[in-house]
Amino acid sequence: MSTEPRTAVVNVFVTKPLEIDEPDWCTGHTSTRAGYKVDISHNGPEHVIAPDGREVFRASLTQAPFSSIDRTIGLYVESTIEPLTYTPDEVEQLATDLVEAADQLRALGRELARILAGGDA
Repeated sequence: MSTEPRTAVVNVFVTKPLEIDEPDWCTGHTSTRAGYKVDISHNGPEHVIAPDGREVFRASLTQAPFSSIDRTIGLYVESTIEPLTYTPDEVEQLATDLVEAADQLRALGRELARILAGGDA
């Protein structure tokens, strides 16, 4: 039996503050939770798209500046429409809401295009 001390290699999660550039459109970073650099993301204000008071989408600018896959600024869009069975009148209203929502999404897309072109948001 050896009297030499045993050793082991153990992976540890070491954290330290990281100062990063923040784009003008970013709403800030409220979480100080430790994470990996690739998990850092910039997020713009959330836009609730609710024609006639009926929420159909939520959208916000987002970017993962240290991603190993894609660092481009994009528009994150989430549908909030619940799957339902509609009457003919409700289908008409849904279609009307979607047309208005499309106009709002296009406006956000134009804002994104200005940012990507280096213009003001």
